[in-house]
Amino acid sequence: MTDSYEPMTMQDLLRRIPVANRPTVSRILEGIPIAAFTLAGSYVRADRADGKPPLRIASGWVNGFINRDEAVVVGGPGLEYWASNERAPLWGVWMPENSARDGNSISRHRLEQQQCPNCGELMPLTNVCDFC
Repeated sequence: MTDSYEPMTMQDLLRRIPVANRPTVSRILEGIPIAAFTLAGSYVRADRADGKPPLRIASGWVNGFINRDEAVVVGGPGLEYWASNERAPLWGVWMPENSARDGNSISRHRLEQQQCPNCGELMPLTNVCDFC
């Protein structure tokens, strides 16, 4: 199996993010020093310079904060924060524009697990493969 991860720059990352969410992502990245950005399927993995767990940055959410306090401090006020089930004990944040609130509510659709395009295993509902 070949490695499908692609190195990215912060500018590459921001181009993938909806305009409404770019200030939130920029604020997060100002508060958490990042050593490298890597495209990892449906999200960008942001490896922290301090060796703590990487952030996963998608178009409508960021996951990988070490606790709720870190998420609130770097994410800023007025956002919705959540404890990660998949990456416990880490935390995540919904950005202003996301599928949970923008009219494409995930509660209106039946969620189905998808097969990973790289290894063929069933992925969690986040569509982030646990095996790759």
